[in-house]
Amino acid sequence: MPPPTFGPVPQHLWDRSPPPKDRIASGRLNRLDWYIGLPRGHAHGSWGYTILRTAYGPGSDALFAVALDRLKSYVHWWCHDGRFHAYGALCERERVDFDEPNEELFRRFYVEVIEDREGLAHLDGGGTTGDARFMALGEYFRRWVAGVETGVQPEENPRFCTCLVLDSESAASLAALPEKPPPLRCAVDIEEKRKFLSTGEGALVWLLETDYMAEPELHEDAYRGWMKLDLSSVEFSWFRRLSRGISGKRHYFEHEERERGSGIYWFAEQ
Repeated sequence: MPPPTFGPVPQHLWDRSPPPKDRIASGRLNRLDWYIGLPRGHAHGSWGYTILRTAYGPGSDALFAVALDRLKSYVHWWCHDGRFHAYGALCERERVDFDEPNEELFRRFYVEVIEDREGLAHLDGGGTTGDARFMALGEYFRRWVAGVETGVQPEENPRFCTCLVLDSESAASLAALPEKPPPLRCAVDIEEKRKFLSTGEGALVWLLETDYMAEPELHEDAYRGWMKLDLSSVEFSWFRRLSRGISGKRHYFEHEERERGSGIYWFAEQ
């Protein structure tokens, strides 16, 4: 089945006229609308990553289905987080009730899953971080990109220069999340706000910068182009990379080693 495509974003969802809007969601719709004016390509007008599924062990079909459902459910929650930026009485006064921009943003969220037992199962790794495994996954994804109509240069659209990997480790971490994220409302106090801000904590996906991986002369220290990504950063990371692609500058994701010397990097919102 062909991927969905979308037309222009209705201007009233991202302009500054009333009613009050979540500025983060509206700003992202604005950037997406600008991009829609470029040559049409695969999944035009949408946002989101392509996913390489490497988990194919016993029971993996059911596990993967749950993991994908959790991913979408929690991304939907984070698409609305900006409507409730405070807590208690302040949040009740300043909350954004008009949620159409947020819902439109999520409506355009599309993850394309590539399933290939023969070509990907041996690259599952069970949580290992070997260079050969990830380099092979990056090469696999670049071959996939070469077979689709990108519309623009691949590095200008995060869908074609980055991807996610759902292996047995990350699929299990997603499936272990509560079925539903917290309600979309103001937190009553600072403790509940902290709890809300930890929504999705403990779950992860692998994020590959496949354009960076293909240019070893750019590699610095031990970072080679793959990292772990928290669910809270799925939306942020994609639009951060889109903005950099629009600027015409070759910038890559910020990353950090949460455990010094571990060699495992995480996406950093900087």
